[in-house]
Amino acid sequence: MLPKSIFSMPFVEGQGAPFDAMLKGGWGFLCARFGEVMLLAFLTVSPAAFHAQQSTALSVEVLLEPGEQFSGGQIIAAPRFSSNETYPIVVDANGDLLHNELNPFRGFNFDYHPNGSLAWYWTLGGTWEMLDSSLQATETLDIQEGENDYHDLELLPNGHRLLLGQEIVSVTLEDSIPDPAEPDRALIDCLIEEQDAQGNVVWLWRASEHIPPTWCTHCFWGASLIDAYHHNAFQTLENGDILLCLRNMDAVVRINRQTSELMWVVGGPFSDFDLVGPGEDFSHPHDAQLVGDNHLLVFDNHTGQIPMVSRGVEYALDEESGTLTQVGEWVHPYGNYASSQGSIQRIPDGGTLIGWGTAPSELSGGGLVTEYDAQGTLLGSLHFPSNHFSYRARKVPAGVIPLIQGCRDSDACDFNPGAVLNGDCIAAGDPCNDGNPCTVGDEIQEDCSCSGFLPQVGNPIGCSDPEAANFDPCAWPDIDDGSCQYLVEFRVDATTLSPLPEGIDMVLEGAPYSLMPGGFGTWKGALSLGNGNWNYHFVADGVVDTVVRSLDLIWPLGAPLEEQRSCLGIPSSSCPGCNHPDDPSFSPFAADDELCESGNWVGCTYPGAINFNALAMYDDGSCSFNPTIPCPGDLDANGLVTVSDILMLLTYFGLACGG
Repeated sequence: MLPKSIFSMPFVEGQGAPFDAMLKGGWGFLCARFGEVMLLAFLTVSPAAFHAQQSTALSVEVLLEPGEQFSGGQIIAAPRFSSNETYPIVVDANGDLLHNELNPFRGFNFDYHPNGSLAWYWTLGGTWEMLDSSLQATETLDIQEGENDYHDLELLPNGHRLLLGQEIVSVTLEDSIPDPAEPDRALIDCLIEEQDAQGNVVWLWRASEHIPPTWCTHCFWGASLIDAYHHNAFQTLENGDILLCLRNMDAVVRINRQTSELMWVVGGPFSDFDLVGPGEDFSHPHDAQLVGDNHLLVFDNHTGQIPMVSRGVEYALDEESGTLTQVGEWVHPYGNYASSQGSIQRIPDGGTLIGWGTAPSELSGGGLVTEYDAQGTLLGSLHFPSNHFSYRARKVPAGVIPLIQGCRDSDACDFNPGAVLNGDCIAAGDPCNDGNPCTVGDEIQEDCSCSGFLPQVGNPIGCSDPEAANFDPCAWPDIDDGSCQYLVEFRVDATTLSPLPEGIDMVLEGAPYSLMPGGFGTWKGALSLGNGNWNYHFVADGVVDTVVRSLDLIWPLGAPLEEQRSCLGIPSSSCPGCNHPDDPSFSPFAADDELCESGNWVGCTYPGAINFNALAMYDDGSCSFNPTIPCPGDLDANGLVTVSDILMLLTYFGLACGG
């Protein structure tokens, strides 16, 4: 049996795996788990293992189909040449690269998790890293049993986390190996471990306790180390059950979270479902998701099939009849084959995102990510440079990716050193608004200030008095061009008259202007007037008030213009009256209380009453009526028409009178 320490190194499917392992474990025996090939070798490193990179960004080509764009949200992936050349990228719905930066040894399996955070695998340290809004590690996660497995991780909303692990165990396979005399084999066991937020193990599942390793359809039984399961993806379902993808068994299994037992198996020789209708079974699956209750999405590497072309495939499961029906298929756009890696995801709007693993794009020779709408129409694709492949691609819903967006250009005026997503930048020469409505050509200056210039059109003409209704802030200051207009409010108190007038006009420079009732015995109006001295007087019910008043609108006013108050017949703006608002003699301009409680203002205001007071402004409820005056309808002669009169009428209703 091989030493356990050999298998603590992060083995990555596809490009750069030997180099990754050497960086962590140094010289030694390496096990590269890609396909059914198991390699044990003593390695040296040649200069060719280092790939020169001239930029900190990867040359990614985003192609949108004519008239199309990606669905809302962002596509995240991490194309890599080797572990020291990994490039986490974020692409928005318009196909713009919001993040594209070299991140040595970090970024593998870049993914968004159910708890709303991002994480990736750190290949040099052999651990998972939880990330903050600046893509910095806030916590490293390690499995407690066995060794970390880089294939998958889930961070759950309740703070728990599920980690894939592997452990080398010794098993006896008498019925499977070529030489029954040597039945013992070392087996890479599959572990799923659930930890609480503090890292305590609350659930542990071992594949060897529930699935015989002899289910393996791609195993070389003569090898001393058997990778029977090759667990590469899992999904936590809504009820807590686990969907697990087992590449080397051509199978996807559902694990009961409560009992740890298998609920069903899809694929492989021990499947609980038979394929019916057109389509074919998957082979070497690399990602699986259960959509709803009965639709299974699988990224099918399609190993060993004819033709050997990788695809995404969707099946409908019927548990009652035990049948499997292919209902959707997305074949690699260039008809190529991914020997490893790959992913598939159902997008909330019904579309599908596929990462094609190591299946190359004919456009660039590197990996490929494609997005399709709900009808299967290709919306667009990401193309990576030659020999750069992404283990997985995922779509993150709009507005939830926990990353800071802002200007990342250090030479820009709004540079944000914490931003990891590209945003708009402000630089010298960009248009702006300096807040001055009089300037034109406002733009960002070299010192990042915003300023414009005054147009050279001579002295701007306009009203330069800020108190004027037509104030022009761009007019030449301290110059009166005669255009200023001021809105002047007039109000006159007529409560000194008895009775109150029915109408009042204001005569301004010989021109009459009708005023409107302003309440409490006042009349009001407003006029727009220019600079100068204005004379006016009032006319109440045709009677001219002899007091002539004046208003000086001297340019510039220099102070806010107040309401012009007047009292009929009195030069002063302070009128006699009552200053208590609840008194009928109240005057809004009264300076004293000399008229409070004056009787002339209160009385009976009903003209038909015997005590009607024509001078009264407010009725005091004292009205009385002459009882000798016949009252129509007063049948009982009590001076009132009430219910008793109606009852008396009903007494005689229908009576036929003689005569």
